[in-house]
Amino acid sequence: MATVKRFSVAIDEDKCKGCLICVHMCNTRGGKILKESDKKTALGGTKPIPEGDCIGCRWCELYCPDFAVNVEEQGDA
Repeated sequence: MATVKRFSVAIDEDKCKGCLICVHMCNTRGGKILKESDKKTALGGTKPIPEGDCIGCRWCELYCPDFAVNVEEQGDA
């Protein structure tokens, strides 16, 4: 039987400027779980929020220019 890995996405609010590149990458190449929130960053951008189950593709993490996105493996489901 195959095991299913689970992942979580963490956004470092101190580093995030709210450019939403992570949201774009997640919605075009990933699992479509990062969404635009109604909250603002300290620099006036829009904070991204994860909603749903991350597939662990790490596109958001790879393309974040500020290293504010961290995808972590949570173990087997």
